[in-house]
Amino acid sequence: MAAVIPMAALLLFSGCAMKTDIIRVEDKIDAMRVDQQRMNDTMTRLDSMVTAESSGNSELRAQMSSAISDLTDQFRIMQANMNDLMSQVGNLVQNQNSRPTYVGPQTGTDSTGKTASPPPGVDCQTLYDDSFVNVRRGQYQEAIKGFNDYLKYCGTQESAADARFWIGESYYSLDDYKEALSQFSQVIKDYPSSKKGPGAMYKMGRCYEELGQKKEAKATFNKIVTSYPGTLEATQAKEKLKDLK
Repeated sequence: MAAVIPMAALLLFSGCAMKTDIIRVEDKIDAMRVDQQRMNDTMTRLDSMVTAESSGNSELRAQMSSAISDLTDQFRIMQANMNDLMSQVGNLVQNQNSRPTYVGPQTGTDSTGKTASPPPGVDCQTLYDDSFVNVRRGQYQEAIKGFNDYLKYCGTQESAADARFWIGESYYSLDDYKEALSQFSQVIKDYPSSKKGPGAMYKMGRCYEELGQKKEAKATFNKIVTSYPGTLEATQAKEKLKDLK
């Protein structure tokens, strides 16, 4: 993470990126520091539970399982954030003083499936960046609106699957597990080869858990193990299957 800051500074002083671009990168770095602190807090909670006296071992195991699950979720999200962040920094280098702007045939679709005409000057990268920052700031409703606009106007862009994924994460953070499940399912359906596939399917399993649908949760976690072997999500899914026995 520390290497990203000098990179952003280099871009700024070399004139390869606009100042607003660097501000957005710094916002993301700050948000990731918050995530890291949350992970540290979770680890502290784990240490406390291990050392605390407990009269019921089964209760302690349940608490430990919940805390570890929270920690692994936070780690996975941080990893996804870092990948997105590095992608954005790469775009700054590649595009230098210009941003990729929505033009020509790269159209999205509205809620009826018809082609949506973007407003003049709509900038896909700015839409994505601002929405991503809102996710990390916990401004989930604003993030949902922003990413929906991105999909409406920039639906054929490479980051469309990522946008749909972060809509799902936003609903999940708002405890709207039914809508989150719908969004994560759409990632799998519409973007089957996306790098967000394993994460989306794992969060589908978590949504089923939260909705009390244990059978569906187990089926989803089993599918992750077979569909995405060797991934972090597959490892997490195996642990969840142990808990759901």
